[in-house]
Amino acid sequence: MKKSIISLCLVTVMSAGVMANPFSDFKNATANTIKPFAADLGGLFGATDFNSGRSLGFPGFEAGVDAAIQAKPSSDNTILRTAKVNAFGLPMAHVGAALPIIGADVMLRGVGYSGFSVVGGGLRYPVIHSGTLTKFIPDVSVSAFYDSISYKYFTGSHMSFDAAASFDIPVIKPFVGVGIDRTKLEIKGVSALLNGTSGTISKPRFTLGVRLSPLPLVYVYGAYNMLHGQTGYTIGAGVKF
Repeated sequence: MKKSIISLCLVTVMSAGVMANPFSDFKNATANTIKPFAADLGGLFGATDFNSGRSLGFPGFEAGVDAAIQAKPSSDNTILRTAKVNAFGLPMAHVGAALPIIGADVMLRGVGYSGFSVVGGGLRYPVIHSGTLTKFIPDVSVSAFYDSISYKYFTGSHMSFDAAASFDIPVIKPFVGVGIDRTKLEIKGVSALLNGTSGTISKPRFTLGVRLSPLPLVYVYGAYNMLHGQTGYTIGAGVKF
């Protein structure tokens, strides 16, 4: 089982990591191109916020990896379009644990490669929690995340707020969700004229996905996203108990 989990994690990370290098093209940014780039980047963060509407429940624990992929840059993201970038993505590793008494889950996540790094975390709180006798009502939760972003050409932050719902039925667990991403980027290391220039943008996001449990405690999932009006996909794998 451990080998299966490791294999799934490696495939997930590699599938997005290959397409994440276009962030280096931010060196060609101008004051007018920061916001569209920030919107596309923020959508990738938000797409990994949830894969279920069900909270862990104390003393639950979860660990896994995710990969968010956008099919193409938005029409006004001239930084990536000029660089002839098509699909691009972002891998993320996460861990989470349920807190006693208050019933919320605390989540930590991050990634680092090629000088690009993200450290973040959030809280997820159950609004509706199905039980043994109420399997056919959805689990509903709300969540909020904050991420700190660092790269050689920019620094920034990402905040997101989400609502997600899912059905805790055997093996196949469908889920839907909606969220909003607020992303801020500030230029650094580009030129004396542009360094310190920043842009902030907020955009909505929608998700429809399904999570599978091929083995006890193990899950894999896939989702279709509308990332700020752009087509995107999320895949992931992990353990949860």
